[in-house]
Amino acid sequence: MKPENTCPVCGFEMEAPPKDFRICPSCGTEFGVHDVNASIAELREAWMRTGPKWWSTVDARPENWDPITQMANAGIAVKRPAASQPSAVSTSTASSTIGGRGWAGWVAASGQHGDISRAVVCD
Repeated sequence: MKPENTCPVCGFEMEAPPKDFRICPSCGTEFGVHDVNASIAELREAWMRTGPKWWSTVDARPENWDPITQMANAGIAVKRPAASQPSAVSTSTASSTIGGRGWAGWVAASGQHGDISRAVVCD
C-alpha cells in the first residue's frame, strides 16, 4: 500500500486514497461526505467512542487487527494516560474488547500529532 492511501482518521491502509467518496473499512469514514462538515479530529473522536470497532461488514477485519497499533503506526498520537491524568472525553458506554483485548484507558489525539488537549479515552 502507498502511504497516501492511509486513512487520516484511523491510520488504516486503504486500497486507494481517502477521497472521492471512498469509505474506510476500519472506521467507516466516507471521504467527501463525512469530512465535509466534521474535522478529522471529530471523526476520530466519534470512531474512538465506538470502542474503536471495525466498521465494515463487507471487508473482513484483518487477523489480529489492533486499532491502537494501527493508529500509532500511522503516526497518530496514541497513549495510555496516567491514572491521575484527566480525560477530555470518556467512552464509558462504549467499552469494548477486540480479539480479547480491552481498550480501557487508551487515548488517541484528536488534534495535531502529539496534541492530547482534545483526547478521546476508552474506559
